[in-house]
Amino acid sequence: MNDERLIKNIKILIIFFSICFFSIIGYLTYFNIFVSPSVVMDSSNPRIKLSENEVLRGSILDRNGKTVAYSKRVNGVQKRYYKNGEAFSHLIGYNSYIYGKTGLELKYNDALQGRTFYYDFIGSIFRNLAQTFQGEKRGSDLFITIDADLQNKAYKLLGNDRGAVVALNPLTGEILAMVSTPAYDPEDIDKEFKTYKEDVDANPLLNRAIMGFYPPGSTFKIITAASALENLKTMDNQKFKCTGKLKIGNYVLSDFNNEVHGAIDLERAFEESCNFTFGTLGMQLGYNNLNKTAEKFLFNREIKTDDFQIGKSQYQIEDKNSKALLAQSAIGQHGVATNPLHMALIAATVANNGVMMKPYVVKEIKDNFGVALKINSPDEIGRAIDVNIAEKIKKYMLEVVEEGTGKRARVYGINVAGKTGTAEIPKTTDTHSWFVGFAPAENPKIAFAVIVENGGTGGKRAAEIAREIIREYLK
Repeated sequence: MNDERLIKNIKILIIFFSICFFSIIGYLTYFNIFVSPSVVMDSSNPRIKLSENEVLRGSILDRNGKTVAYSKRVNGVQKRYYKNGEAFSHLIGYNSYIYGKTGLELKYNDALQGRTFYYDFIGSIFRNLAQTFQGEKRGSDLFITIDADLQNKAYKLLGNDRGAVVALNPLTGEILAMVSTPAYDPEDIDKEFKTYKEDVDANPLLNRAIMGFYPPGSTFKIITAASALENLKTMDNQKFKCTGKLKIGNYVLSDFNNEVHGAIDLERAFEESCNFTFGTLGMQLGYNNLNKTAEKFLFNREIKTDDFQIGKSQYQIEDKNSKALLAQSAIGQHGVATNPLHMALIAATVANNGVMMKPYVVKEIKDNFGVALKINSPDEIGRAIDVNIAEKIKKYMLEVVEEGTGKRARVYGINVAGKTGTAEIPKTTDTHSWFVGFAPAENPKIAFAVIVENGGTGGKRAAEIAREIIREYLK
C-alpha cells in the first residue's frame, strides 16, 4: 500500500515538474519569437545606440542615383543627414535614438544596418570578413523608385497648403513621388518631436498621402461610370435631363452653382461632372452594383505593398435601400472615403487598360560592394475593369481636360486625361480640391492624384498642381 502511494506521489511530482518545465520552455519560445524583437528594437534600449553606431548606416538614393539620405561620423558618432528632408520626410521617415524610427528608415532598418537578413549564408560570411579587413563597417543602400526632382517639385507646389501629391508609373506600379504637407524636418526630430506631436491641427507627422481619410468627391465618378458601363446595358444611348437639382424625397442633390446641363449623355455628364446624372446613376445601379465595382478597385480591401501600410478606403452606406444616400455615394460623398495613393492607383488602372499594379517604392537593395541583395519587380494586383470600359473612361477623362472641368490641367503638346473632384467637408461650407489623371493619354508614363485641403474646386488649385507635375516629369 505504501509502495503504491509512493509511486503515485512520484507520478504527481513528475507531472508537476513537467508542467513547470514545459511552461518555462513555452514562455521562452513565446518571448524569443514575439517579444524579444520589440525589446531589442525599443528606442529606449541603450544597446541599440551602441550597436548601431558601430556600423555606418547605408544611404537612400532615388531612381537616378541621387542621394536623399546618408550618414557620416562627427566626432566618432554618426549622424543622419537628409537632402531636402521635409519633402521626403513622410516617405523616408526619421531615425532617432530617442523616438525610434518611421517610414523606410524603420521598414528597412536591418538592410540599412548591414544585418544579414537579405544575404545568403555563405555570402554573408565572406562579406563580413571583407568588411573586417576593409575597416569601417557599412550598411546596405536602398535604391528607391522616387524621382527626387519630381518629389521636390511636388513639395514646392503644395507650398503652405495642407494636402498630398502621389505620382506613379501606371504600367509598373513604381511610385515616382509621394509628398504630404505640412511636413517636418527629420534632422530636427529629436529637438522638435514634441512640437510636431502637439500640433494636432496641422498634424505634420501624419502621412496624408497614404493615411489621409478624405471623401473623394467627383473623382469617384470614375468608379460610378465604370459600374454603369458594366451593369446598365443602355448606357450608350441613355439621355438624362439635368435640371441642376435632383429631388429625392425631401432631399435635393444640386449641381455646382445649380448649373442646368439639359439633355445630356454619360460622356458629357462625366466631362461636366454632372451631379444630377451621377446621382441618378447611383439610384439605378443600386448598392450591390456600386459596391461590387468599388471593391474591384479595392475599396473595403487592403492594398498590399512591401514598403508601408496604406489606409483602407471605404464604400459603406448604413441604409443600402436609401436612394438619397445612394445618389450621394455615387458622387463620392456619403459613405465614401479614401486616400491620395489609392486615387492615383485608380487613375493608373484606367491608364493601364483596367489592370491595377501593386505599388512599390524600394527598387533595389545593394551592399557596399555593389552586390544586389534584393530586386523588386512589377507585380499585378488584378483586373478591375474590362479593356473596353477602360478605353471609354480614358476618352471621357481626355474630354474633361480638353473641354470640361479640368481645363487648367492642360499641357501644350501633351494629351492629359483627368477628373476633377470637389469634396464637401461635413458640417462646413469648405471643400477639398481633387484632381486625378494620367499623361500622355495615348502612352501613359505618369498617373497621379492631388488633393489640397480646403482648396476649393478641383478644377482650380489641384488641377494647376497636376499640370506642373506633368510638365516636370515629361520635360
